[in-house]
Amino acid sequence: AGATFVARSFSADKEHLKSTIKAAMNHNGYSLIDIMQPCVVFNKINTFKWYKDRIYKLDDSYDSTNKVEALKKAEEFGDEGIPVGIIYRDNTKESYHQAHPVLKTGANLIDRKWQPKDTEMLVDEFLYN
Repeated sequence: AGATFVARSFSADKEHLKSTIKAAMNHNGYSLIDIMQPCVVFNKINTFKWYKDRIYKLDDSYDSTNKVEALKKAEEFGDEGIPVGIIYRDNTKESYHQAHPVLKTGANLIDRKWQPKDTEMLVDEFLYN
């Protein structure tokens, strides 16, 4: 999907979760957060304790701009450990709304005067790509 911000957090660590959500909201582009939240009713195996025993925070030396390392960290889950934090971030790519002229102004689409030329590029992209 082209996510340029990928993170993971745990519902029991409210401060970490809050800072992760803020970072995702401030990121210019598509953000995805995997929020681990165990079911206390039906899941008797992957309990809060199970998660707490395995979760570790990514430290400052981790390079979240390295896509290869990010893919490895994203797949790391289970008894070997579960990393939480910002797994991947790419600030070099344009966001979707920056890449398409019809969306660049930032005004709500409903409030804009529509011109056919403004949407030709989007229509061409959907039809011919």
